[in-house]
This record gives sequence, structure tokens and C-alpha cells, in this order.
Amino acid sequence: MSEFSASYHLRTNDREAAAALLQDSGNHGFIFPVENGWVSFVVTGPPFDINDEVINWNPGILLHYIYAEDHGWELKIWSKDELVFDYQCDWTDELRIEKNKFDPYLLRELIIQQGNSADDMEAVFDLKQHYAILGNEPPPYVLAQRLGLTHYEWISSDYVDGERYPEAIQV
Repeated sequence: MSEFSASYHLRTNDREAAAALLQDSGNHGFIFPVENGWVSFVVTGPPFDINDEVINWNPGILLHYIYAEDHGWELKIWSKDELVFDYQCDWTDELRIEKNKFDPYLLRELIIQQGNSADDMEAVFDLKQHYAILGNEPPPYVLAQRLGLTHYEWISSDYVDGERYPEAIQV
């Protein structure tokens, strides 16, 4: 079975901020504990759609991460309701990369805040270089790890429930 992951990650040390975001936006979901200055959560509903109400109520830096193992991956980042980073990579039929809003300095800053190296990050976004430079780890995993995300593998509203992920609270 191939991995399909889709999750939000709010830059905060306050789990309640993510709960307020879900409630204020009129949504429900599951919220993970704070780790490395990020609160990861999923919104109940179609896992791969961007929830506009969540974006409209976003209080700070919000990241949306998608990884579909056999198809591609994408990363979007908002500052409040402004989309400031938008990268999509699809390899379903042929390799297609879209850097609609690509700010490597923003990523570099978020990575360095974690105490991680931002060296060679360009390779994450160029599959021709990635495996030669960064090894066999999938590009989105490398980026997620350097950003300090911990809840990104096999995480989506299709997978998360109170039994499988007891550390996640339901809102």
C-alpha cells in the first residue's frame, strides 16, 4: 500500500491555538501535541483539499504538507491568509514541477530556527539532484525533518482517529 499523507502544521508552542483555529473556522479534526514549535493537525473532510476557512482564520505561519508516494508531493505555506510558498511536484505520468511561489529564504529561516542545516536544500526541490546529494530518503521527508515536523508520515484525515493516534485530541 502506498502512503498518502496530508496535514497542516501551525507554527506555535500552543496546542490550543490550533484548537481555536479549527473551532473559529467551523471545522473539526485531530490535533497532535506541540513538537519543535509546530502543532500538527488534520481537518475532517477531504484530506487533499485546502480548507479555505482554515486559511482565512490562520493566526500565523501555517504549512500544508502532502505526500502521495506514487504520485508526488506539495508544500504550501501561508502567513496569516497570504500564500507565501507554493511548490508542487508530480511524477504520476511524467515529472512536472511547479514553483508557483518559491521563497528559499523563508524555508532556510524555518529550518535554521530548528537548529538544522539548510545546506543542499535546493536538491529537495530538484529530483534530478536529490538522490545523488541527499540519499534515498524521499524529498518531502528530508524537508519535513529539517523543518522539525514530527507528524507527517501516514497522517491524513483518512488515517487519524482516537485509537490509532491516542496522542491526538479530537476537536
